[in-house]
Amino acid sequence: MCPGPEVSLRIMPNPALVQSLLVTALPKVAEFAMKEPLPAPAAPVPQAAQPVSVEMLVTLATAEPAIERRRRAAVEADRGLRALERLDMALAAGLPVAEPLQEVAAWSATKHAPQDAALAAIYSEIEMRVRIELAKHDITA
Repeated sequence: MCPGPEVSLRIMPNPALVQSLLVTALPKVAEFAMKEPLPAPAAPVPQAAQPVSVEMLVTLATAEPAIERRRRAAVEADRGLRALERLDMALAAGLPVAEPLQEVAAWSATKHAPQDAALAAIYSEIEMRVRIELAKHDITA
């Protein structure tokens, strides 16, 4: 199982939205006067997008999307499969298996609890195979 393409999140500022938020946040006092007039926004900002709080923006920026959690779980599952493959190749070639066994045991020691049902089923199968291989070599995990 190969990991999918890297997904990066780039947050681009929306000058019109920032400007409208700043204007609505400024105190409405008579003494306040802007030295330069604000340029007209390029596109009208939808009414629903205006009441954005800093807390909401921080929460959105720090929340881990489901697709990112799924990608990380898939990478971890792939790491376990690759460890099993290296162990299998070492056994087939008659090579020492101490290092591949350590890698399999290290993968088994980490906790894997994906929320996605399909990934959880895959993890269950990989963990079962890992436990079988470790039991063959009298290693408890």
